[in-house]
Amino acid sequence: SDNSQQNLNTIREDALAQALDAWIAGGLAQQLDAVGASRTELLHELIRAMHADEQTVLANDVAIGEVQAAAGNAGDAQCYATLMTVDSAEEIVNDERAISQRIVIECVRDHARHRVPVGQEEFRVRPEHGAATATRVIPVTTGGFEDARNVITDGSFDADDLEHWHAEAGAGVFTRDEAQALFGDSSLAITGDGVTAGDLRQDLSSRDPVLETGRVWALGAWVRVDSHTAGTVTLDMLVDGEASALQLVIDGDTPTGEWLHMAGFEYLPRAAFPNKVIARVRCSADFDGVVNLDGVSLAPATEVPHAGVRVALFQGAAAPQALPIADRFIIDTSSDDAGRMQTFARDRLGLALPSSGTPTISDSLAE
Repeated sequence: SDNSQQNLNTIREDALAQALDAWIAGGLAQQLDAVGASRTELLHELIRAMHADEQTVLANDVAIGEVQAAAGNAGDAQCYATLMTVDSAEEIVNDERAISQRIVIECVRDHARHRVPVGQEEFRVRPEHGAATATRVIPVTTGGFEDARNVITDGSFDADDLEHWHAEAGAGVFTRDEAQALFGDSSLAITGDGVTAGDLRQDLSSRDPVLETGRVWALGAWVRVDSHTAGTVTLDMLVDGEASALQLVIDGDTPTGEWLHMAGFEYLPRAAFPNKVIARVRCSADFDGVVNLDGVSLAPATEVPHAGVRVALFQGAAAPQALPIADRFIIDTSSDDAGRMQTFARDRLGLALPSSGTPTISDSLAE
């Protein structure tokens, strides 16, 4: 009968789980010379040992689709998602814990009905498989107010004389523009003359607490191109004096005459000095045009580790709503499950092992 088969499957699952737990606590712990360590510590040590010995399993090919905003959303918060993670060697890779599933990100608490501050609305990330994870919108900061998560001060460029930003070069390129603003009373206008390079910075060394390293961060801003003839405007970071891999570039391909949002993800290495991180707005010397920036924000991405994704929601001009119909976003992730050992580790251990297209460890071990 169906019930008998279900009971048999449950017994088999329980037996496999017990055998796996016994192997981790026994044989694996002895091999790693880590008897008495916790299960989490042992699994992390297994991954480190595999990297040290250059051992890999067959990789799963994982992918993530574009974030789809529901057509009926009341607000215009912007949502982004990535599979970006790092291995124990600090190399950026796709997170092979991702599976083929749909993930829904839905507003559950808003300002109008739950008195949540505007710009900090609460959302829930709900994968088809595994527990839901809570997240919040990243708020835009105005003036000298420091937000607990968004490490940018005065991301709306409201303070007089741009006092929370420092012009490293081309100070005359940067001005407050009270005629164009999404947040507060003004935005940042970058006006290029085709010969002057501009460099506007905010040193984040004074943040308390300091920026958390060893995490994926999300950087975003609202952008409006009024005119463009040549050159580029770039929003990025300096990390220990080096330009970040993430570069948000406004150029001749950027639509004109409308506010649009740009964002991306950047991994802040464990070894990075958190007091040597600088947010930077630049224009090239040949930039000729007028670009406005507003709502510059930098915050840790929300991790959904069992789904292999990291997400970030940025505040928009219109607030999201939880009721009567919740604002929502949809993300589809996929995995070809090509590596049986990798799929076994993902499903049974909740982790991704070091992998490659030419593995040293046979997939037949997962049979």
